[in-house]
Amino acid sequence: MKNHMFKKLICAALVLLSITSTVACGGQNTPADTSADTSATEVVTTVETEAETNAPVVAVKPDFFAQPDITYNCQDDSVLLTFNEKTVADFTSACDYYKALGYEVYSQSQKNGNSFITLVKDSQMAHLYFYTHKNELNMVTSETAGAALPDKNAQFVAGDTPVTFTQMKDNTHVNGMGYIIQLSDGSFIIYDGSYKTQVRSLIQTLKDMAGDKKIVVRAWILTHSHDDHYPSFSVFATKYSQEVSVEHVIFAPIDADTAKAFAGDDYFNTQFKEDVANWPEAKVIYAHTGMNFTFGDLNMEVLLAADDLFKEGNHNNYFNNSSLVSRLYTNDYSVLFLGDIGKEGCYAMMDAYGDYLQSNVCQISHHGVEDAPLAFYETVKASIWMYPCTQALYDLQERDNDVRDALRERAYTREILIAGLGQFTRTWGTTFEDGTPLSMPNYTPAK
Repeated sequence: MKNHMFKKLICAALVLLSITSTVACGGQNTPADTSADTSATEVVTTVETEAETNAPVVAVKPDFFAQPDITYNCQDDSVLLTFNEKTVADFTSACDYYKALGYEVYSQSQKNGNSFITLVKDSQMAHLYFYTHKNELNMVTSETAGAALPDKNAQFVAGDTPVTFTQMKDNTHVNGMGYIIQLSDGSFIIYDGSYKTQVRSLIQTLKDMAGDKKIVVRAWILTHSHDDHYPSFSVFATKYSQEVSVEHVIFAPIDADTAKAFAGDDYFNTQFKEDVANWPEAKVIYAHTGMNFTFGDLNMEVLLAADDLFKEGNHNNYFNNSSLVSRLYTNDYSVLFLGDIGKEGCYAMMDAYGDYLQSNVCQISHHGVEDAPLAFYETVKASIWMYPCTQALYDLQERDNDVRDALRERAYTREILIAGLGQFTRTWGTTFEDGTPLSMPNYTPAK
């Protein structure tokens, strides 16, 4: 009897265990049940992954930060540190350090194997670039510069205005430089502006091109503080700041003592601040080599800034080497602006960028006075060359004419525009058929 009861209890327990097991597992071998099991497993996995992802990231400062080879104090609150004999891995570790601190990527690019990145955290900025050909790592840090950068998420509504670039006419001076680029919404980018006597011409050209729209300058780029480049901007700021909106002013000053010694002109370190203050909302951008910005239809890249040469005295005591060199570009077209850059700056860019320098349009450096070597222009291979000078200076025989003469003969040269002969406007993307003969509008050969 006891054995019989014991057997009954065992059977009951087995049945109960079977039922309990079935309920606990949700049944067996049904799609719904299998799905539930998988989902539960995925939830656990996801939670674990998120926990790992959200784990605190420790910012480990690279050891080499403590021993820069060059320290250059820029003319704002930023400092440029240069580290020699470094590697791409060092560049990456430096970038990772700032990312771990909470900096986000503003822009990054690769140019001929060289790496450039700008990182921001609130108002702070870290801009790093690595030159492969020199194994040189450069790092610019600032507590405030991040707030001045153009909003990379700004909405731009393209209009139906043709995108154009214009070389301003000036036949009253042998030199002087001013360029106006109009974007598809009718707004502008301006380079320099020339002498103060050009202000009336500048404002009238902007009014004519803007039509019934308010004149908006998205970026005014000042290449350097020589008196044939910036005075128009200075007068314009005091006379027309109520009529014209300026959103960004871009420059790259060197220290006042060096500017006075080499040029006798420290405008960027003195009067400039008062002038730009006439546009309270304007952001002042201190440009560094490798920075990238977007203004409406066009991108802008800084190919060379003054601190890159002046940090180690690689400028031959030549103030024109403080010129900011930049390029406006789209996917299939580009216009290169050289300011007055000298041969030291040109060779530095050739070493860094090589054939990456090739552009559709190029502003000839220093009004055609041939400080830039022919080898540099033969690397650029532009089809349109813009000379910011009069024909008299273009034709001047008391100088080395190999650049002028060679560019007229090159097969890739299709047009040479001389500022003293007219105000020439070209549509963005202007190209020429192979075999198009050389054009020099309004040019009369010198006798």
